[in-house]
Amino acid sequence: MSITANSLSRDSVNFIRNQLSSFIMLALLTSFIMVALLHALAPDLSELQALVSNAVGGVTPMSRSELRAIVAAMPKEQQIAIAEATIPLVTATAGSFLISNLLLTAGVITLVQQVSNQQATSAIRALGASVHILPKLLILFIISTFVILIGLSFYFLPGIFLTYALVLSPAILISSQKGIIDSITISWKIALANIKIILPAFLFAISVEFLLYALTIEMAMRSSIVVSILLVGAGNLITAYFLVYLFRFYMLVKQ
Repeated sequence: MSITANSLSRDSVNFIRNQLSSFIMLALLTSFIMVALLHALAPDLSELQALVSNAVGGVTPMSRSELRAIVAAMPKEQQIAIAEATIPLVTATAGSFLISNLLLTAGVITLVQQVSNQQATSAIRALGASVHILPKLLILFIISTFVILIGLSFYFLPGIFLTYALVLSPAILISSQKGIIDSITISWKIALANIKIILPAFLFAISVEFLLYALTIEMAMRSSIVVSILLVGAGNLITAYFLVYLFRFYMLVKQ
């Protein structure tokens, strides 16, 4: 049986449509967790606002390019002070995103497994059944993030390449009970050997998710928390589609 990107995409869309309520619940629940954690962990930004306000000499609205130019022209000591003030915010954002994505990934793949095994399931049942795999998945996420950051430190494209090469590792880890290193190695081999099938879905997913998260950041200060939850939830649905796509593909490759 030949595997094509179009057939896998249709299969994944139909699968999600048949379990739409569970996928929407997973997407919104993990979105709520992310936004709630971010609001709970985010530090008081008054110090950062004061530093920036003093640097620009007031609170006159300006574009991002103008703000970047002003920051670039600051003395090194002032730039370091602003960078240090942003570390808690960056840490809170990264931590909330990691936990949310961890739960979403485990929940979606477990949900697909339960449906494939003809078990009664729901978003809550899938999350509950995935608890035992969360520690190993967390270690995998940390290793993958470290490797991807190394790639991004050299240039943008190496980081994207490493993200692509590791993209199957969560599905392999959860579905096959492989070790972390084995999952990474197998993902690397399969992803590079099936670029025509995996790459189109990968590029679609990361492009749409990037746009949605950028829109979320842009509207975070102007809109209610509900809008942020809905926008992140929409991005989570795209992630869920991609995870279903990868899981179904891996199951076909294994046969």
